Amino acid sequence: MKKTALLTLAALLCTTSVHAHRVWVETAHTHGGEILKAELGYGEFPEMEPIAKDRLHIFRKPMQLVTEKGKEDLIQKGKFNYQYQSKKPVKDGSYLVLAEYQPTFWSKNKAGWKQVSMKEMIDADYCEQTRMYGKNIVNVGHESADTKIITRPVGQGLEIVPLDNPANIHVGDRFKVKVLFNGEPLPDAVVTATFDGFDTSDRSKTHKVEAQAFYDKTGSNGIVEVIPLRQGFWKINVEHKTDFPDQKICQKLASYTTMTFQIGHQGH
Repeated sequence: MKKTALLTLAALLCTTSVHAHRVWVETAHTHGGEILKAELGYGEFPEMEPIAKDRLHIFRKPMQLVTEKGKEDLIQKGKFNYQYQSKKPVKDGSYLVLAEYQPTFWSKNKAGWKQVSMKEMIDADYCEQTRMYGKNIVNVGHESADTKIITRPVGQGLEIVPLDNPANIHVGDRFKVKVLFNGEPLPDAVVTATFDGFDTSDRSKTHKVEAQAFYDKTGSNGIVEVIPLRQGFWKINVEHKTDFPDQKICQKLASYTTMTFQIGHQGH
């Protein structure tokens, strides 16, 4: 490999390393009449880890449960700061649980990364305003596989919308999802997916994004068919970068989104 190519690769790795973390949501197996418990993932998938103090303000918006009545805030409750639960028991049905990483400037110079724009870091090599979204499909009760609530967009800036309930999808079936950016179908978007147990390497020191088990791009209508090749807990990932409106403040508006779901039987 030529020296210039090595330098280019190194620069690329530097600009992406701070964002190897992704936001995702995991919910506990829940029966009708029980409190729904959810966890906000932000670290090395699928491991949960406490959210660092200097990033707690980024998650100031609480996780939300989407029901037929709309969105309701979940309560942060549990041993760790990433644990939430519903205010009251939930009935059988299919729901969404949402998480959001508030828009945050990240700039990098020779000294490293800081949560500032280029106005505060005038010698920045790179700047992006990061937004992250997580969505989990939760089926409460063993027979729940409804599509009414879960197939409706919820208004995330970058959003993955399932076109069916994963409870209806068997291993090897094609699971159609639509990718939206600001509410509009996003064509030619790279869509990757992986599952708990696919990448078992220790990424705690490298912070690289976990290996992916699926790769494809959306069509002109924003739709892609994800193929889950085994049972388990799956995470679909999409990222999209556009130019920031004011280039004096920051270079890129970077959006990252995930959708998590269960394929196959989930234990009691």
